[in-house]
Amino acid sequence: MAYSEYLANRVRQRLMGKGNLEEKKMMGGLTFMVNGKMCVGILFDKKVKRIR
Repeated sequence: MAYSEYLANRVRQRLMGKGNLEEKKMMGGLTFMVNGKMCVGILFDKKVKRIR
């Protein structure tokens, strides 16, 4: 997993009850959609070392 699961859980909690919440793995991260529109994206966890 390239994104912070801790941050994803915090976003989930904040967006619950705001409409139709959907999560999609996109662009190398996790995207949250509310009522079919992209709302928030989590791209990567700074603590994870990336190899180039």
